[in-house]
Amino acid sequence: MTSRPFSTPRTRRKSASALMLIMAGSVCMASQLLAGNLASAVDKAISQSKIPRSKLSISIRDANNGREMVDIAADKARIPASNMKLLSTGAALDVFPLDHQFRTRLLLDENRLIIIGQGDPALGDPDLLVDMADQDGRPLDIESLLQLWANAIAGSGIDRIEELIIDDRIFDRDLLHASWPANQAQRHYCAEVSGLNFHRNIISLRPAPDSSRTRVLLGESPNAPFLPISNKMTVASGKSVSNTIDPHRQPLADDIVIRGSVGKRQVSPVEVSIHEPAMFTARLIADRLDRRGIQVDRIRYAQVDERFDDGTVLFDVVTPLHTVLLECNHESKNMYAEAILKHLGNRFTNRPGSWTNGSQALEEIVQRRTGVDKNSLTVSDGSGMSRLNKIPPSVMTLWLNSFSDDSPRSLAFRKSLPSPGSGTLESRFSSSDLNDCTVVAKSGYINRVSALSGLVFAPDGRCRSFSIMGNDLAKVRGCKRLQEQIVQAITRDLASSKPTVASPAP
Repeated sequence: MTSRPFSTPRTRRKSASALMLIMAGSVCMASQLLAGNLASAVDKAISQSKIPRSKLSISIRDANNGREMVDIAADKARIPASNMKLLSTGAALDVFPLDHQFRTRLLLDENRLIIIGQGDPALGDPDLLVDMADQDGRPLDIESLLQLWANAIAGSGIDRIEELIIDDRIFDRDLLHASWPANQAQRHYCAEVSGLNFHRNIISLRPAPDSSRTRVLLGESPNAPFLPISNKMTVASGKSVSNTIDPHRQPLADDIVIRGSVGKRQVSPVEVSIHEPAMFTARLIADRLDRRGIQVDRIRYAQVDERFDDGTVLFDVVTPLHTVLLECNHESKNMYAEAILKHLGNRFTNRPGSWTNGSQALEEIVQRRTGVDKNSLTVSDGSGMSRLNKIPPSVMTLWLNSFSDDSPRSLAFRKSLPSPGSGTLESRFSSSDLNDCTVVAKSGYINRVSALSGLVFAPDGRCRSFSIMGNDLAKVRGCKRLQEQIVQAITRDLASSKPTVASPAP
């Protein structure tokens, strides 16, 4: 149905004030008609998807006036999966200044080394290192980064270190969320979260047969000879055989067991999470110092009330907030979101950040920005791995609306999100006509859960927010297709409802 312009009949001339009232009523009527068209398109898409409506909750909201245009069980709290990252990153922008930086420092205090962590999730992230270089322009990798640090320490003239102290107290030492799947603790997306993170708290493996094809070399990065890895892999016969690599690590345990077989060198790294990231980082530094002939007598954690006010700064690594937000949303890195959540808890309570105080802080921020009672949602973690998170789509669209303007914080939020064909939306919307609209959105997936929430902008700046959550799904693929159809319907609605200018009656 196409909207028609409204005008005042010449035979019924009105005063200017009356004309304004009629025009305002006409615009409202047109908006209602168009909302009805959009709701009908959504209903049709749901029927064709054959997904039971009881498993879906959908909210579509006009970001310009805040009105909810489509409400399908929109107030029902659903598991949002990685759509939680929209809340975590938005809250970080609400709380931290735009120029905020996460810092990691190494201090030398006589014969003590102190690593002071600030929970930076990007420290040593291999994805970021590929675009970095040292002061001489040489590309960095994890080993050259560790070498730079070892050089800085050796350059101080010290030849023996009595203590290497880890100050990770910005966060608590509850490293693994209690509700995350225990049988996936070794996966990169379940990496532990620490006040001192390094290399995304994973070790990368590129197994390959040795030259004699009698055993498998793991090719780990970073090289960690102290890590208890049991290599039970075999060499597959025949060069065309696919590699099968099966890592195992029990929750909160150091020992890693690698099973499977390889016929050729693994190109894409297999990422395995490690236990106690802060201690892992310190042991890496101690190992590199030992190779330089500098002995480290003892490694320990900082005590509760210990202070480190003196000392020479040997290195100071900073990561801008916008880098953390981009990696969190665009690449959907869980550990980044959890670090953000714990930072919120630390900021609000001035105590070590935890999942408990971080969740409480996030709920308070959502309530303040949306006006919705915080009891209508449940925050369990920052990334969406927990199935205890419960967010109504109506709250999500209100939250997204609060980042739809042109303020610097809203622009920073939207720049962190993928658009179709990029990031986690790289393979989404490939066959969709988005009617010259701009879409930024966050996808979410865990077992039997699929979600997509974001913003759609027309070329003239009009905006819709949407949140589409499916829970207890038999097949996730059908819900992803439905999400894309609904977003396409939103773009059609925007394209067909271009604002018309009513001329005053003569």
